[in-house]
Amino acid sequence: MFVPRPHLSDLLKREQRRLQLLCAPAGYGKTALVDEYLQGLEQPGQVVWVRLGGRRQTLKSLNAALANALGVAADTVLAFLDSGNVVTEPPPSRAILLPQLTAFPCGSELARDEALPDNGNLKIRLVFDDLPAELPTDLNHWFDQLLSLQNPHLQILVTCRQRPDWNLPRLMLNGQLLELDARQLALRPNEFEALINGLAPQTDTALRVRLWHETGGWCAGVRLLLPSALGNAWPSLLGQYLDRELLSRLSEAQLEVLFGLAHLSKASAELCEQLWEGQQAGRVFNSLLECQAFLVPVDHQPGWFRLLPAVAQTLQGQLSGTSLNRLRLRACQLLSVLGHVDDAVEQALCADQPEVAANYMERLWLSWILGERHLNKLMDWRERIEPQLLQSSPRLIYLCAKALLFSGRLDEAEACLQRLGHFLPLPDPQRNQRLLANWQGLFGTLHALRGNTETARLHCRAALEDLTTQDWLSVLLCQCILARIAMQTADLSEAQTLLQSSLELARRQGSHESEVLVNTDRARLMMLQGDLNRAQALLRTELKRLNGSRAQPYPLLGRLLFLHGESLLQQGQIGEAEQVAQAGLLQVRDCCAPFVLNGYLLLSEIASRNQQPEKAHLMLYEAERRMHWGKIDSACYEGPITAQKARIAQREQPAPTRLSVVPDYQDDLTPREVSVLKLLAEGMSVREVGSRLFISENTVKTHAKNINVKLGACRRTQAINSAKAMGILA
Repeated sequence: MFVPRPHLSDLLKREQRRLQLLCAPAGYGKTALVDEYLQGLEQPGQVVWVRLGGRRQTLKSLNAALANALGVAADTVLAFLDSGNVVTEPPPSRAILLPQLTAFPCGSELARDEALPDNGNLKIRLVFDDLPAELPTDLNHWFDQLLSLQNPHLQILVTCRQRPDWNLPRLMLNGQLLELDARQLALRPNEFEALINGLAPQTDTALRVRLWHETGGWCAGVRLLLPSALGNAWPSLLGQYLDRELLSRLSEAQLEVLFGLAHLSKASAELCEQLWEGQQAGRVFNSLLECQAFLVPVDHQPGWFRLLPAVAQTLQGQLSGTSLNRLRLRACQLLSVLGHVDDAVEQALCADQPEVAANYMERLWLSWILGERHLNKLMDWRERIEPQLLQSSPRLIYLCAKALLFSGRLDEAEACLQRLGHFLPLPDPQRNQRLLANWQGLFGTLHALRGNTETARLHCRAALEDLTTQDWLSVLLCQCILARIAMQTADLSEAQTLLQSSLELARRQGSHESEVLVNTDRARLMMLQGDLNRAQALLRTELKRLNGSRAQPYPLLGRLLFLHGESLLQQGQIGEAEQVAQAGLLQVRDCCAPFVLNGYLLLSEIASRNQQPEKAHLMLYEAERRMHWGKIDSACYEGPITAQKARIAQREQPAPTRLSVVPDYQDDLTPREVSVLKLLAEGMSVREVGSRLFISENTVKTHAKNINVKLGACRRTQAINSAKAMGILA
């Protein structure tokens, strides 16, 4: 099953460097990509393909084989390649057993016998496929000479599993090196889906998500795991592949460290050095990195790596019992000292030490929950730690209550908050006041999520009076809740003031995640104000900051993408909005939070506008299923889903009987537009409306134009009558 990689083959065509180096573990499609690239060239020139198979080579054997393929004497290979001369026809004897080497005009086997034109400017491309990890010194020197030749028509393509010991820095400085590693060579989501559809199109969504998470786009991993996941093959296929392609090449010291890494969520050279004291494990760890032992970088943590989940799971059986438990406990201690408290908690739980895990949880920053996939992680810990341990301190209760609120599990959050009363009153009056204020902040959030606006406002305002700078996250939460209430009640100036204060607070604390969340609300406010251009500019800025090479899904990125999709839909860019929404769902694949609903609502509305009511209803069914799976309170999703069903039903009615009782999704009037329309309906002039709302006449005219467009009206009186019929105006 071949999956085209046009973005990579186009990159190879575009970046015509002296050396194109593809360095990644086995099974990342390096050879297939080079072949695809060569097949797509209009004038590939003369291609000499050297299939090395990772086997040891000598300068003599490689030089002789290359000379035979080029039809020159062995001692003149470099001189010939430097001259730019090209033979007019491949020599008759061009295949040798070891290394297997062929010369032909392009990468296709079918083209081997075609004659080459007599053109001194024709490109010569040397492909060294599966270069061995270790090369003799003289052979490395020969490659350096080859790469330094002055022939502008010479190109070298190399696939390997370990970065060769050549003068690559000089090539990079001279702009003569293009290097692709496992991160670039991993399948993209659409390529992964194409591979699954080609191999087993009946594969369900849950299995696809699992395979994607375990393989990270590793092509061979997908192909080897899929049959066993479907029950069509022995589960040992991946183990046999790793034995042959990786483990057989490693030393005993490397194997010991690798088998230990299979049980760690992440590792660094420093951590390994202390885990395996006196064994130079830091150096061993670095050697595993060099030989491409499926260690992938941890996002935004320089120097830290993790073993690809599929590989880790396959190797975990190599270490067990007392040795494994000792390793976990030692790793737990070291990770906490190095500041990776969440990983220490995980190791303590794996070592069956829940008391130790709960103790480490108390050391987590309360803002930790906002980052990466931490909410999922904390909810998982709640299932693995006894309730009495999680209720042993106000800090743990507060952390769990916040996680439950963010997850939409409102009844559980309320029960959790009630347990804070067991610690009241505290002997220190100041601490007692802070605890009560934090409780009020969370209780206000709870009522806001349930739709109890007034109660939420009262609690959040009361909390802000007593919260201190130490409680900045609670301050931020209360301000954001009050800002959202203000947006719901069309008090947009109050919302803007609150969000500006929240933004400044997040920046002062250096919390990037908090800043992104505040800017999400700010973009929503701009959309309500009718300023779509500013909203999209802000969203693009945040997306640029969050995007990049991420190995793991990032729910916060998904949240931004959903809002960006809504803004695109408002501007009528339906196709782009759908692509953005789908990209957002990929980022929240295993996330259980109410905001995931936004992605399904957006896709449902897009399908409805595209006159696909069945697909629109299917998206709502998936949304409800996702909410049920996450045990999310119905108050968080029933209202929006019911409203979307009404919009779909309205569009399904015949045109003469269709009633505009439900405005289009995200096309209904903004609070500011409603305010303008109400004043116009009272008979005010444009100038009077502007004076009343403290906006310019041009702004009033812009709002009036948008109102007409949204209500399908040509004149002001028609818009007012339509708004009355829709219930917007009394």
